[in-house]
Amino acid sequence: MKLPSLDSFITNATSTFKRFPLAIVAVIIGSLYWILISHTPYDLTSSYYYYWNVVMSCYLGMLLFISISVYCERKNLGKSTRMIFRVVGVVLIVVYYFSLPSQFMTISFTRFLLFTLILHLLISFVPFIANGGVDGFWQYNKTIFLRILTAALYTVVLFLGLALAVLAIDKLFNANIDSKIYLDLWILLSGIFNTWFFLTGFPSNFAELDLKKDYPKGLKIFTQYVLLPLVTVYLIILYAYTFKIIFTAQWPTGWVSYLVLGFSIGGILSLLLIYPVRNEENNKWILIFSRFFYFALFPLIILFFLAVKRRISDYGITEQRYFILILALWLLFIAIYFLVSKTKNIKIIPISLCLLALASSFGPWGAFSVSLANQKHHLKSLLEKYSMLTDGKIVPAKDSIPFKDRKKISSTINYLVDVHGYKTLQPYFVQRLDSALKKADENDHNSSRVNKILLLMNLTYIPDYQTQEAEGANGYINFYSDKSVPIVDIKGYDYFIPGFNINDYAGGDTTCSSYFLEKNKILFCFDINKKQLLIFKENEKDSAIIFDIGYLLKSLTGEPNNYSPVSSEKMTMVSGNTRLKAKIVFDNIHFIKRKDIINQIGCSSNIFISIQH
Repeated sequence: MKLPSLDSFITNATSTFKRFPLAIVAVIIGSLYWILISHTPYDLTSSYYYYWNVVMSCYLGMLLFISISVYCERKNLGKSTRMIFRVVGVVLIVVYYFSLPSQFMTISFTRFLLFTLILHLLISFVPFIANGGVDGFWQYNKTIFLRILTAALYTVVLFLGLALAVLAIDKLFNANIDSKIYLDLWILLSGIFNTWFFLTGFPSNFAELDLKKDYPKGLKIFTQYVLLPLVTVYLIILYAYTFKIIFTAQWPTGWVSYLVLGFSIGGILSLLLIYPVRNEENNKWILIFSRFFYFALFPLIILFFLAVKRRISDYGITEQRYFILILALWLLFIAIYFLVSKTKNIKIIPISLCLLALASSFGPWGAFSVSLANQKHHLKSLLEKYSMLTDGKIVPAKDSIPFKDRKKISSTINYLVDVHGYKTLQPYFVQRLDSALKKADENDHNSSRVNKILLLMNLTYIPDYQTQEAEGANGYINFYSDKSVPIVDIKGYDYFIPGFNINDYAGGDTTCSSYFLEKNKILFCFDINKKQLLIFKENEKDSAIIFDIGYLLKSLTGEPNNYSPVSSEKMTMVSGNTRLKAKIVFDNIHFIKRKDIINQIGCSSNIFISIQH
């Protein structure tokens, strides 16, 4: 076997760069900015959020430029035309970059995921939009899929080899290498090397693909004996659940929609993988299974619609439910097409899904506009039901509102603030929300904003997971310090233990952890029954200093509301004796309180400690 020469490697890399210049440049820039992010101190990350904007823009640019290059090759376009396409691509990415907000927002990230899906799908069919047959389309995607797996294998093996080499140098020569080099190495390999290597083997002779008839035997075995049996198991489970719904007359749960999606995607993928051999004499069963599969989809799609309808009727449309709904419509379209159509062109699958994703990403019909309008209408209906709207403005609730509807109002307000920002609620309020929510406090959490808005409505927040049974109790309670990035001053103490967690999730009577300070083993034990933290030297439990966490929690429940930031002074406890001295500063405390009984405690804190001499 002849090993590849350095000249051959350079030649292949150069020709690949000439073929996909902008895609490779985009991935290099994106990878370098990703490395910059990994080296940015955590407390400064929000100030450099535009780094993430660059990374996202470069990733989409890479996919777009691959699509443009492949399309131009397929159409055999001239240099000047190719240049026009590339300039348009650059302009689109620049416009996308400047459209991104300066801080993280759910909508911008969701739209990024949509664009990622759209461009991946576009690559899968762009050379075969108007040219080439279905067999060539299948061979093209098979080649891409195998190339992805090969590139991933090379990347992982190369990373492990180089990472072990760096580790060996660090340990053997005491080089004190910064541990961040491993992440940098992974970014460079998974970003630049992986993409460049993948593109080196990207299909180029598209006309020849139509003539290829080779089919991996292992692929057929995998599909026939692994994927299809799994699809059958899913089918049995879903049909059993369907019969249960019919006999018990109960609405399906929202979770079943994900199972239907899993079954549908698995079945469609299986049929796509064995598509080229469907007409062979010994594979007639494939056509029978295909027809049976699409028939079997119809009752499940109805189940799908019922599950989605239940959630929408209770809480309205959100982006997640919007996408699930249009996926159900898409599955219905695909099932009808493959049952009715005589051609049964598999290109319709990625093309239709790509167009659907594109249509849902913008416009008044898109996921974001429809969800916003529906949630506003949903909120308006609830407020009008309890006479909380006068001339379009919210007035505080005067009467008691049933638990179920207060929970719906909480859920709607939480969605609008978290996804679209609290300013979308301004038209409903006479007072300025900027002032009421203290706009100057940039570290204010959305949960705090939600609770403050609900307080203006004379309501309290009810989490989605809280049930009716918890109504007579206090339910879930959460407090966090008003200093989200506190300045650490250990004056008066010898040691600082950051991020110390206290919880009673494990059950039992006591949970303990330990630290070695000045050759002394110091134990930190949380007494679950007494809700006390004991700190003591090993074998000196009788001299432990005690922090009564339960007492602190009861004192905090007297705060105006349980989602507002609490002053760090109220979240601080100090204790000491002749053996030890310690101070605990809590960042966050959450727990469940029912009928004055506190349980399911979870605390994140910083501990300052000194050993008394």
